[in-house]
Amino acid sequence: MSNNPSHQLVALLREFAHASDRYVESTGALHGTHRTDMNALSIIMKYQQQGTPPSPRDLSHELHLSSPATTAMLDRLEKIGFIERQRTDKDRRVVRIALTDKARTGGREMFMPLGKNMLDAIAHYDAEQIALITDFMGRIIEGVDSAIVDAASQHDTKSQSSTPNA
Repeated sequence: MSNNPSHQLVALLREFAHASDRYVESTGALHGTHRTDMNALSIIMKYQQQGTPPSPRDLSHELHLSSPATTAMLDRLEKIGFIERQRTDKDRRVVRIALTDKARTGGREMFMPLGKNMLDAIAHYDAEQIALITDFMGRIIEGVDSAIVDAASQHDTKSQSSTPNA
């Protein structure tokens, strides 16, 4: 590992991302779900906390899945009782996805140990340090989101430049 503190921190963030992925994969496997399923449940929870359950299209966009892949994932989650497809009262054609009580209970069982361990680690820091770390993590997430957009833009540019003219 580099002696540069910034490089060391980036390496630790990468290790954290891998460790989180391993946790999600292993915990999901115990409950018969895939990593994408777990990510979908997290997104559905986020939308519900914001007051509007997501549509299948919202999930497709957030997870970068095709419509058929999104449908297959929702079918899996519905089959194991983690989600419900709900039609809106205003327009019965509109479908929203909601977590079930089983998903909430399962989520607590799956992520409580991880959350507890994270809170135990956070307890070593005072409020000012936590505020600094919170700001840092927000900036890191913004950086990752920006890198996703940049990578997609570069891919689109390469695809367009490699397409022969008619």
